[in-house]
Amino acid sequence: MGKAGRRAAPANRQVERLRAVVRRAAAGSFAGIDAPALGADLGVAWAAAASAWSGRPECARVEAGLGMWDEGGRQAHVELVALIMRLLAQFGAPPPSAASLRASANAATDATDAEAGERDPRDVGVETLPGVGPATAVRLRERDLSTLEDLAMLLPAAYLDLRRLRGIEEFHEGETVMFVATVRGLRQGFFGGRFSATMDLELEPAPGESAPTRVVARWFQPTGGLNQWPGRGRVRVIGAARQHKGQWSFIHPQLRDADQPVPPVSTRYPVIEGVPPATVAKLVRAALERLRSAARPDPLPESLRQAHGLIGFEEALAAVHDPVGEIDDAAFEALSRGLSPGHLRLAFDELFFVQLALGLSRRRYRDAETAVQVAVDPTRWTRIHAALPFTATGAQRRVIDEIVAAMGEGPPMMRLLQGDVGCGKTAVAFAAALAVADHGGQSAVMAPTEILAEQHYRTLQPWCARAGLKVGLLTGATKGGVRESLVAITAGGGVDIMVGTHALLTEDVGFGRLGLVVIDEQHRFGVEQRARLRSKGDRPHLLVMTATPIPRSLALVAYGELDLSVIDEMPPGRRPPVTEVLYGPKALSPSRGRVANRVRAGEQGFVVCPLVEASEELDVTDVEATAKAFRRALPGHTVGVVHGRMTSRDKDAVMSEFRSGAVALLVATTVIEVGVDVPGATAMLVEHAERFGLSQLHQLRGRVGRGGGESICVLHTPFAETSEVGARLRVLAEHADGFAVAEADLRLRGPGEVFGRRQAGAPRLPIPLGGAEATALMVDARQAAQAALEQWPTGAPVTGPDSPPWAEELRRRRGEGVFVEA
Repeated sequence: MGKAGRRAAPANRQVERLRAVVRRAAAGSFAGIDAPALGADLGVAWAAAASAWSGRPECARVEAGLGMWDEGGRQAHVELVALIMRLLAQFGAPPPSAASLRASANAATDATDAEAGERDPRDVGVETLPGVGPATAVRLRERDLSTLEDLAMLLPAAYLDLRRLRGIEEFHEGETVMFVATVRGLRQGFFGGRFSATMDLELEPAPGESAPTRVVARWFQPTGGLNQWPGRGRVRVIGAARQHKGQWSFIHPQLRDADQPVPPVSTRYPVIEGVPPATVAKLVRAALERLRSAARPDPLPESLRQAHGLIGFEEALAAVHDPVGEIDDAAFEALSRGLSPGHLRLAFDELFFVQLALGLSRRRYRDAETAVQVAVDPTRWTRIHAALPFTATGAQRRVIDEIVAAMGEGPPMMRLLQGDVGCGKTAVAFAAALAVADHGGQSAVMAPTEILAEQHYRTLQPWCARAGLKVGLLTGATKGGVRESLVAITAGGGVDIMVGTHALLTEDVGFGRLGLVVIDEQHRFGVEQRARLRSKGDRPHLLVMTATPIPRSLALVAYGELDLSVIDEMPPGRRPPVTEVLYGPKALSPSRGRVANRVRAGEQGFVVCPLVEASEELDVTDVEATAKAFRRALPGHTVGVVHGRMTSRDKDAVMSEFRSGAVALLVATTVIEVGVDVPGATAMLVEHAERFGLSQLHQLRGRVGRGGGESICVLHTPFAETSEVGARLRVLAEHADGFAVAEADLRLRGPGEVFGRRQAGAPRLPIPLGGAEATALMVDARQAAQAALEQWPTGAPVTGPDSPPWAEELRRRRGEGVFVEA
């Protein structure tokens, strides 16, 4: 063993020591959690093993929990141990520092054999692969690629059709094509300090043409091997076709020998900053080979695979990473859409195991009665109507009745409330909190931003005053004696509804009798954050709300542990904004003119930009420059700016002036996506709308027209109306209903995008599923998981010969915590 290996050994022993303490605590369904010395043992083992974990938010939570071990109860201890289990299961050992990565790289060969023999090969770290040095390992980990399995599940972002050569008459803008041409010249070098290379290529005459056609290939960074091609005559070119000044141009294409055979389909992997594409592909292949040689059993039982017509796991990985054999047009289309048999098998896996975890979570949380049960009260609607300044819609009444009935069943309610922008979800949450307060309980309402939390507080204040309830606000801006007093009053039960941000999760915030937890815009929060807030009470009811409508089939998958209520009716008089899309670079000026004219007429408006300030890498508008342009165009009108880099005090000051009408136009980033309610705002412009998802754009346009009357939303994009971007944005011009927009977003981007980017804690699908096939697959996976749980009664062993066939794989993927008290 070399010096690096000897230095690594103590760290490995320390991790195993921590793992041993955790196993002791979790043994016998956490029978060891009450051992007198467990807290001290756990603290010592954590301090020795987890120094390289510093900087991760989970690390801070563990350390805070260990510091409060003596004050915490059994449930808090179980959740803390479960969190450490998940970290150990996910990483195996703490993510290494740069120094330890360097040591691991120097001893990679020895470490690979030893580690593979001791651990599941899927959980072995990426730094054990040849060629993965410290810098590459860090880049991979930044993209959540920590293990061999992570790399194996990095599926191609696109498939290139190389089944036949294309003639120039078959070139289409933006489409990747393969053709053979003759090299007629090459110019390369540094010009003005920047590298540039241009290769002149000549194609055979198109049918009906007498002269050959010239095209060019361009590179804007040094590329090895270019000099070899001019002397060889013919070359095979693979790249995306672009029209530039009337000539076809190919930027950074692949060049190959014209006589060299190519596979029928080539894969292109997602871009990882700092890691060349060729290296990414090489590492994926190496990880696949390592896993293939380990010959692990299939994660799904054979009976389940046969019942759903699924191919084997290893066969699926090979099929999506290296498509071979006869591939017809239908098969290539399925690959491109993520609907090949391999893609569907891998997606089913993730969906199935996520649904198992969610089902166990629901079973665990609902296996005992809540501390605050709500009885049916015939006077409830009289009190609600007396507190609200408007009459509830029929949909609001139906949903409130559903929620109140669920809170009286015994087990804690767990419910997702869906509703479009402006449908009145806050009123529903208030009615639920009122019912809880009438039975001696408190409610916590957690929002993702201070702007949204303050909006809820302002809305609830007059309602609570009329209902005789006390409401408080706790955010990161609540400081000093005010905070101390508010925390003390809440802990004593003196606050009926506490509204706040993540500040509600801090250790010193407690409740006298927490009966209801409301999570607004819940896709901004992770599952563990929801659990932390719930842990401040004795199985309180849970209501999570979202104004980003999700198709019902997708909602059942994303929130498998929750019941579903939908507000499908808007308040009377609420008119959606008229949405218009303007295309092309020249349309920016008239787009801004639409909003400027509204401001000149005495109305208020928003302008949303992708960036706070100009970027050298991105050619998009920014808040600072846009605000300057509008100030020049609107002399005599105040133009305000709001973005995430501003302090809370500065943001509050600008928003207060905007609400009062002192600011006529607000230029902002998506910080105003939710929680901004300014009735006087009637116009919105979103610049570079192509950089936002459809559901996010729908949220943004919901900020205007909230006071009634006509309002407009202008979306501008530099892309052409005939482009794919144009087709996507037209959905918003054609549909005002958020659920219709969500269905279109699902078809265009797929639930993989929805889960991966917007929904913390939901399944991160490895592929962009879309279409009716994907919906059917999601429903099948959920039903399969429900059937599996029904066959495994509560309290049945999760280890040994009588354990369910999926238990070991679920524990490996999700950690020991999935089985806590199940």
